[in-house]
Amino acid sequence: MSKHNQEEKQSNKGNPLASEENASAQAIEGVLERVAEKDPQAALDIRGYIAVQQVTHQGPMPSPDDLKQYFHTQSDLPERMMKMAEYSLENKAQHHRKILELKEKEIELQQLELIKADGAHKREIVTQNISLGLAFITVLVCILGAFYLALEDKKEVALLIGGATVIGIVGAFLANKRDSKKK
Repeated sequence: MSKHNQEEKQSNKGNPLASEENASAQAIEGVLERVAEKDPQAALDIRGYIAVQQVTHQGPMPSPDDLKQYFHTQSDLPERMMKMAEYSLENKAQHHRKILELKEKEIELQQLELIKADGAHKREIVTQNISLGLAFITVLVCILGAFYLALEDKKEVALLIGGATVIGIVGAFLANKRDSKKK
């Protein structure tokens, strides 16, 4: 094994791709050494013809060289491949546009739901305020009525109306407190 191959093997430790390339290079080198033992001139000629080339290409279409080879295979093949790639890209763009449209609709629906929820919350607050106002007026009328009846010497009726009002207020506060603890 040549000194260059030994150095290359040590520098490529842990890299599987480099190890494969190194193994291929070593196999070729081994063949060339065996040929050189029998015919040194043939080994030199073979070394002159051996060239390793790695070409990479990325993208939706094959490389231009591959397209030329496809053209030689079938003349309309590159044009068909271009149409396929264009169709694929257009479909992809259409899907992205559709996704964006659906996302916009989803956002609009969420905004409508928030507006509805806000409206419902405002209506609930207004209803509670009206209920409190009416309850206050009712309690005030009952207590004033109880005082008036007490002044008119109808103490039993005044006690009944006043007591029922106070019991109703206390019961309402306790029920409200219990409901707010459940929530």
